Amino acid sequence: MATRHLHLHPEAEVRVTRLSPALPTAPGDIIDAHCHLFSLGLLEEYVGKHPEESKRFSRAVRERRFGRRGDELPDMTAEEMAPWYVERIRAAGISKALVVSVVPDSQYMLDFVVAAKGHIHALCNIDPRLPDAPQRLEREIAAGFKGVKLLPVNRCYLLSDPACRPFFDKASDLGVGFIIHYGVSVDPGVDMRYADPIDLSPVARDYPNISFVIAHFGAGYLDQVLRLAYQCKNVCVDTSGTNNWMDYSAHQTTLALAFERCLHSIGPERILFGTDAGTTRPYRTWIAYQQRRTLEELGVSDAARDLILRGNAVRIFRMDE
Repeated sequence: MATRHLHLHPEAEVRVTRLSPALPTAPGDIIDAHCHLFSLGLLEEYVGKHPEESKRFSRAVRERRFGRRGDELPDMTAEEMAPWYVERIRAAGISKALVVSVVPDSQYMLDFVVAAKGHIHALCNIDPRLPDAPQRLEREIAAGFKGVKLLPVNRCYLLSDPACRPFFDKASDLGVGFIIHYGVSVDPGVDMRYADPIDLSPVARDYPNISFVIAHFGAGYLDQVLRLAYQCKNVCVDTSGTNNWMDYSAHQTTLALAFERCLHSIGPERILFGTDAGTTRPYRTWIAYQQRRTLEELGVSDAARDLILRGNAVRIFRMDE
């Protein structure tokens, strides 16, 4: 395979390799079902199309840095980013990853998905209230996205809003899955009035063939997620992130307790592993290790562990297709 050297920063160079098409995963492989991609090119594209919509992204482009720690944004094309991204997850023992896009209508992300050749897939980002949201969804799925990431608490909307119904009608027709961020967030623009996953109840009820994955164990709303999942068997959780929402809970909890309650209440068929790793800092190997170790300490069977670490992502987001 052809190789070359890619300059990320003036002082650093990383060796990358052109990718061959990905093979299907198998038991024992691990899929990170909740990752992020931030790069200078991606944010430049977004700010160019939406100059007034995100002061946070505009500042990141000006400073070439992003996140609470002001980490340097990778300066790579989508075609350069793909092998670099694959190399870093493989070094962490991850077979495939699912990137959850936080920017809409991104050619950069589409180019990245094509260049990743099945090693990494992505969810698109669409505002479900838009009049043309159904058409956008059909176009994005046809282009190669595997589902949708929704951010109601960040973008300040309710999924129960009747304006979202045509969008979910189309999603139901297409069999599209979702990851939804409710609860607390590092984004300074969130509005906690939109943070409660109970708002999803009428949508999950009325679209039983759609899988709705609530990110980060509900990010402080695990009780509500489990109650919602009791009523709606198509509601799932992902385990991604530091889960530091536990530090702000009135009831003491741990990662083991969160796993235990989900395993008991909704079962391993509705839990997806993720780290919430981005691209401005090293891959979160410690989170991957912590979660795998927790499952082992809880005595979760090999079959159930495979569902959580791989199988559910393959089923819901067609990661092997």
